[in-house]
Amino acid sequence: MSSDIRMEDEYSLSQQSLDQFRHEGWAPLPGLISRELAGEIMHRLYASDNTVAPTATEKWMTATDYQRVLRMHDGMAWKDDWFKALALSRRMSQLALQLIGEDEGLFIHDMSFIKTGDDGGATPFHQDFPHWPFDRTGAFTIWIALTDMTEDMGTLQFLSGSHQAGPLGRFSRSVGDDMVKAKPWLLEKYRKAGGQPLRAGDATVHVDLMVHGAGGNTTGRDRAAYTLRYMPTDVLYTGAPHRHFEKFGLTPGDDFADSPLVPHIHRRPA
Repeated sequence: MSSDIRMEDEYSLSQQSLDQFRHEGWAPLPGLISRELAGEIMHRLYASDNTVAPTATEKWMTATDYQRVLRMHDGMAWKDDWFKALALSRRMSQLALQLIGEDEGLFIHDMSFIKTGDDGGATPFHQDFPHWPFDRTGAFTIWIALTDMTEDMGTLQFLSGSHQAGPLGRFSRSVGDDMVKAKPWLLEKYRKAGGQPLRAGDATVHVDLMVHGAGGNTTGRDRAAYTLRYMPTDVLYTGAPHRHFEKFGLTPGDDFADSPLVPHIHRRPA
């Protein structure tokens, strides 16, 4: 039962899912949180005014067409201790360390991605890594469904194994700015996966080089998702502009792990 899921209990990550994450760059995480907690997250997001405020380098996010694709909240865990406690809970932190494969890691970011009902546009295929000021790969995103989602609401789709292609540049800066349109060979080389119905509390995880996107939301209900991002402790700050990471007080070449604003996660005894 969903209500039996407790955040002080570790998530049971199967070896099959871990192997899929390692080899294909993404994996499903069914029943990661309870339906009740998913509803609480959604309630807090909708009551929050912490929506993304684009910087001078992100003017594309203010375009009317892009606003139809997604409504986003950004860095809630750095403004609200409730979200921070969720990200650092045993259930989330120990899962993140299993995925990292180390006894220590960093929690670096959280966001919401809301496609409004009826007019939520498609999210172009893209990679996350080119948008972040990281000197190396290794970060990943845990994407949690906050409502029951059908295929026509725009659940995430992945090109399995596409992380092996390396960084492919910045895309998804406008409607139609789609990586697979610019690089059609991706669809020939990598199998499209995901895009399946999800129940509230189900999740997926994908690495920063995974080519992924989502269809539009053609239903009358909002498609709401909450994401948590973690990474290894050896990543350095490049200094590339980013509204969230530039608040950490780092200069190019600094370790993210040295910033007091970056929470560390550690392996806990059973």
